[in-house]
Amino acid sequence: MFDNRQKYIRFGEYNSFLFFPTIIDHKVFKHLNPISAGFCYLDQVNVVYCFGESVSLELQSMEDDTKLATKQVYGIDAMLNLK
Repeated sequence: MFDNRQKYIRFGEYNSFLFFPTIIDHKVFKHLNPISAGFCYLDQVNVVYCFGESVSLELQSMEDDTKLATKQVYGIDAMLNLK
């Protein structure tokens, strides 16, 4: 079975996100001062589902990560359609 899970970090400035393969450690991006980090799936229809935590950065996903990541990838309409 194919696992399409990705890792992500969120930056405080502009609430922007960086998505990258799970083989890369979150700590590689520590110098960018992320405010949250974890895992995500981008395969859902117009949703970026964020969850979990980064042990190496000692950061967890934030409650609004899914909403803001969805807005970044799929636009405001997709974000407004989240339940």
